[in-house]
Amino acid sequence: MQLWFMTGNKGKLLEAKHAFSPFGFNVEQFLIDGKVPEIIEPQCDTLDEVADSKLSQGIKLLKKIGRENDALLVEDSGLFIDSLGGFPGVYSAYVLDKIGCEGILKIMGKNIRKASFQASARFWDGQKVHKGSGICPGTIVDSIRGNFGFGYDPIFVPSDYLGFSTEGLTFGEVEISIKEKFSHRKKALDGILLSFKN
Repeated sequence: MQLWFMTGNKGKLLEAKHAFSPFGFNVEQFLIDGKVPEIIEPQCDTLDEVADSKLSQGIKLLKKIGRENDALLVEDSGLFIDSLGGFPGVYSAYVLDKIGCEGILKIMGKNIRKASFQASARFWDGQKVHKGSGICPGTIVDSIRGNFGFGYDPIFVPSDYLGFSTEGLTFGEVEISIKEKFSHRKKALDGILLSFKN
């Protein structure tokens, strides 16, 4: 089945391919005239609200181009830092664009460094919506480390999970095959796959 992922992020697209391709989905980036369609990202308090809005807009775009029977995937995620009251949270992409990882480290100062990556995903199968969410707890390090990954990966070390550990390495220092063992996004996508069975 054709599955379109509405994202401009190649790293997210790769994670979705790894999650869904083994189940027979042909995962491709959702483009219209060769471009990621522009959608209005709502100012909401939760990732769930943002994901719901993205899906609603995406389904309308699918219908507009006559592909309403194809599957559509959307996802919203963020970095939530405990000592900053959950900031940047739902504003993670905007904050990253404005101040980058360097700015986050500067704001944090000597604060306790507990944080989590969180994701909310929505999957339209042509008839109904499947939902998934995921959390990856961890800590923020005090310097940018690594060239892998994207976004806040170079300042985030995940907590050990199901016997897996990065041995203190950030997501920016490990390859995607290792990151996916912990990933909030992988957990959200697995939640969607699990919902197919229910």
